[in-house]
Formats: sequence, structure tokens, C-alpha cells
Amino acid sequence: MERGLLNLINYGDRDRFHHVIVCLTEAGAFAKLLASPSCTIVELHKKEGNDWRLPWRIARVARQYAVDILHARGWPAMVETVLGGWLANVPATIYTFHGKTFNELQGISLKRRWIQRIMIRRYTRVMTLNRSMRSELSADCLISEALIQIIPNGVNCNIFRPQQQRLCLRSAFDLPKDRLIVGNVARLDPVKNHEVILQALHRIPKVLRPFFLLVGDGPHRVALQRQIDQLGLEPDARLFGFSNHIPKLLNCMDFYVQSSFYEGFSNTVLEALACGLPVLATNVGGTADILTQNEEGFFFQPTDDESLASLFVRLVADQELRRVLGERARRRAARYFPVQSMVEKYEAIYGNLADENRLRKTIEANCIAL
Repeated sequence: MERGLLNLINYGDRDRFHHVIVCLTEAGAFAKLLASPSCTIVELHKKEGNDWRLPWRIARVARQYAVDILHARGWPAMVETVLGGWLANVPATIYTFHGKTFNELQGISLKRRWIQRIMIRRYTRVMTLNRSMRSELSADCLISEALIQIIPNGVNCNIFRPQQQRLCLRSAFDLPKDRLIVGNVARLDPVKNHEVILQALHRIPKVLRPFFLLVGDGPHRVALQRQIDQLGLEPDARLFGFSNHIPKLLNCMDFYVQSSFYEGFSNTVLEALACGLPVLATNVGGTADILTQNEEGFFFQPTDDESLASLFVRLVADQELRRVLGERARRRAARYFPVQSMVEKYEAIYGNLADENRLRKTIEANCIAL
């Protein structure tokens, strides 16, 4: 979600749109990557739990910056944003459904379900990332799919691209030069299901076992390190931690694995494809809209470490297959998911809402004049 927002702002029309990012808590590491001067970051420093003052604080920010459109991204901002917009008399509001956490996959309370169904109807526009998520949101909130617009994520194929100096990159990051590397970039969270990757690696004889590079950080790091130690995978896996050098790290990899129990529309899979990497992924959420079975990679079930191990061995053994899949991956990313296409679709919606509001103001002014 943060990567998608970053792309929208960095590659958008800076003369036409001024973005104000309202962080409910604090701005994270992605804030340092914002390149647009026409962007303001406001931190609300919200504490754990519900805060009844939050809608008023959002309303205050909206009034301060004369906000025309309030865009809520995900359930944590859904209720407070629409209430803040009402309090500040903001002309238009948008809600985008980005996916579910591991806990949400286990089910949500009846109270929250009814709150979602009520609040989502207060938004001017409702959006999500793919067909699967549109159907899911429609069923959960009892609204027509026709009311939910789809804008898939995009990737900058000039930044995320195959690079030639792979061995030099591996040296720079202290990664093995003489082994095939399978990688993943993700927040270390139970929903990402990294355990199945480690279990698959453990099944493979050492002579055929690829090295596993996991880039990212999060609350599940200690548990994953414990599993690596228990399985004796210390020489074969590295928890790299957070990094701003994702294009370079992807180019250290020979193929990519996405093991999540749930995905919306994975930016990291798009980035791996753009870097020319074959992708192994669980067929969940919108991943099937990104990846084609047997074309750019292969699907596996989230709990099937045996099948994943077989796919690892197949790719390790077949260099030509990796080359063909990687070339197809790059072509697919460049053809179907350019970042500018995503930006243009978002900005078209913002522009249409602004035009509608101007027309509404004109009509109201005429009515008053009458």
C-alpha cells in the first residue's frame, strides 16, 4: 500500500495535484523516498487502540490545507476519514480496499462488519486493486460490484529492470556468488507465510538447495530466525532486514518466491517481474491477475512445501527455463503494468471528482441567485 502511494505521488502531475499524507501514527521509512515537492506529511501520533478524537483531528488537517478530496486507504482509516470529511465539509471522499491482515483472514466481528457496511456507503467513490478483491469487498459490504472501481498497481520499469553487474551487486551486499539465490521482499508478518519457504528448503538436499534471501523487517522476524536455527538453515538463509535498495537486491536473485496466505496486488511481484525474475507464487488474491501459470512462473498452494521444494529444484536445475520465464516476466510487467498507467487512472478520478464539485458549486450558486 505504501509503495503504491509513493508511486502515485512521485510520478504524478506535481503542478495539478498537491498531496497531503495524513499518517495516523508516524511516517515510516517510505517517507524518505518521496521525491515530489508538492507533498506534505502530517503525523497524528495516534496511540494503540481507538481514538475518538481522530475524526476531528483529520477534519482540522483537511480544513488547514483546504482539501478537496479525502482518500482513505484500508480499514484502519475507513471510519475516521469519512467522519473527518463530513466534519470538515470535504466535497469528495474515496475508500480503497487494499487487502486483509492475517488476523482478519480468521474472521471479523459482527460489529465491525456492520460498521463497514454502513460507512462504505458514505464514500463518494469506492476502489480496489483487482477483480478478486472487488468480489470480496462486494460480498463483505453488501454493495454492488458495479460501484467498485479497479485500478491495479504499477511498476517503474526503468528503475526495476535487469542489470548486468550481478556478481558485483552480490559482493556489495555480501551475498554468495557461487549459489543460486531465491528471494522475497516483504514485511515479516504471519500473513506472508515465510515458514513454507523454509520448510521447502529443508526438504531439498544441500547440493541442490538454493540460498534464500529475505528482504524486509517486521514483528515476525524473531520467529523466523528461530525456525532457521531449528531447521539448520543458517548457511542457506539470510534475513536481510529493511532496505531502500530493492532494485539492486532483486538483481542479486535468480528467481523470486511469494508465499503469502493473502495478497492484494503485490508490488513486489510486479517489481520482480520487471527485473526479469521467474516467480513462484501462491494463487491468492490478485496474484493470478499479475502472473500467468507456466508463462512467467508457477503457482503453489500456501501449505504445500513439498510442491514448492520440487519447483525450487526444477528452477535450480534448468538454466534455460529460468531464462525463458525471466524474459516473459519482463515483457509482461512492461506491457501490462507500467506505473504511469496507474497514475493516470488515479488522477483521472481525482480530476473528475474536482470537476463534479465545481459544477455542484456552480449549480448551488445559481440556485441561491434565483
